[in-house]
Amino acid sequence: MEARASLYSLVLLLTPVRPVSVGATVGHQVHVAFLHTVRAVAPDLAEALHAQGRARPFTVSPLQGVPRARDGRVLLSPEHTYWLRLSLLDAALYAHFMEYFLDPARRPLLRVGRGELLVREILSTPGAHPWSGHTTWAVLAQVEPADRLGLHFVTPTAFSLGTRSWGKQTLPLPVPELVFSSLARTWNLWAPPELHVDRSAVERFACEGVVVAGMRNGQTRMLQFKHAPQTGFVGQVFYDIKEQDGEMARVLNGLAEFAFYAGVGMKTAMGMGMVRPLRRQREGGASK
Repeated sequence: MEARASLYSLVLLLTPVRPVSVGATVGHQVHVAFLHTVRAVAPDLAEALHAQGRARPFTVSPLQGVPRARDGRVLLSPEHTYWLRLSLLDAALYAHFMEYFLDPARRPLLRVGRGELLVREILSTPGAHPWSGHTTWAVLAQVEPADRLGLHFVTPTAFSLGTRSWGKQTLPLPVPELVFSSLARTWNLWAPPELHVDRSAVERFACEGVVVAGMRNGQTRMLQFKHAPQTGFVGQVFYDIKEQDGEMARVLNGLAEFAFYAGVGMKTAMGMGMVRPLRRQREGGASK
């Protein structure tokens, strides 16, 4: 088992330097700010991340704790603290990101759109914040299986089904095979080769042996990106594993825990698909 963490979920506590109005959907701007931060200490790595297209070992959240939007914008005040969450699937990326903020000669600023946000604190330990934590690939690969899985889709989640003659086709629904195939794809991109899973088998099993057992507060929401709006699903979804396959049940349980770090679906590096597992939750009960 790996001795050091390989996957990280960081919560940045932020205060604007001065009052500023920013777009209500700033996930793409946080994405740019993150790459700018990495570029300051590791320019080659930043360029590589930029060139990787959809296959990026990080996710970002929209800015959290903001007031209600007016005309698509929110006003940030220096008197309030806001936060956003970054997840990193690579220990080297984590080291470079932290290097930027640990430099005493550099003011810890994050520029989001027109806003200069002072980074007051970075939370990374489990329990410090509901969205902070770290783990290893080996721990996720050895999750104890259960026959019911719960996932809370916190930010709009959708799946790309390819490009048609009329444009890109997406599906904003938590279909089991799409959810777990997405997670298996990301897992195989960044996990150690010896821990890779059979993505085709995962997708087939999720399609034939997993059902949506319940849903709570399910709805669609829209995020406004630079070029076009994107609709996605939010809410709590409960999946029952019906087929008797202990190994595949273990894989799906590990992928469900992995969702906390990897996100689900498209544009996870721009604020979509932010997910947390509802550990051992039953439809009528409270999560642990």
